[in-house]
Amino acid sequence: MKYYFLEGTFKEGRPEGLEFKKALDAHHTYLKPFFESGKILTSGPKASGHGGIILIKLEDSEKIEDFCDSDPFVKAGVQEYKVVEFKVFDIQKYAKEWV
Repeated sequence: MKYYFLEGTFKEGRPEGLEFKKALDAHHTYLKPFFESGKILTSGPKASGHGGIILIKLEDSEKIEDFCDSDPFVKAGVQEYKVVEFKVFDIQKYAKEWV
């Protein structure tokens, strides 16, 4: 298993309007099966509103690049991801099931 911290940053400030709303809805729909399968531990917007954070785990055979490139935000050219792979050293007792 591989663990990743993803920092999404909007390419041009904080997008607005109908096209952004469509991309946001598609982004949430895209993430849903990853939550349901337990691959995403948490996600949410940055406090600044200029992107978001995702903590995700993937099987060794799965590529994080595929996950990022398939995100509707990335496909729409709205957001890019900074990917940091990390190793879990310690975790709160209530979250141990995730690792």
